[in-house]
Amino acid sequence: MQGTVDRVVANEGFGFIIGPNGEEYFFHRSALKGAEWEELGPGVPVIFQVTEGEGDRPDEHLRAVDVILAPDAVPAVDNEPLPPGKIAGGS
Repeated sequence: MQGTVDRVVANEGFGFIIGPNGEEYFFHRSALKGAEWEELGPGVPVIFQVTEGEGDRPDEHLRAVDVILAPDAVPAVDNEPLPPGKIAGGS
């Protein structure tokens, strides 16, 4: 599934991705596969798998795992938001 990083809580090691259907997915830095933590910031397009974690409550966000940068991604620097011209789907 492809989505866009919505926000990152850098000091806590987690963030959220907005999927193509508008659903929000939680991800932890341990779910990264082929992407560096610092490369993820708001606006960065990613590809990921969806799963439910053991012990997750039904009211919690689904989890994004195996998170990689999308082929057309411009990596963030130190988890900072991308400038407007670099955001996924932006112009």
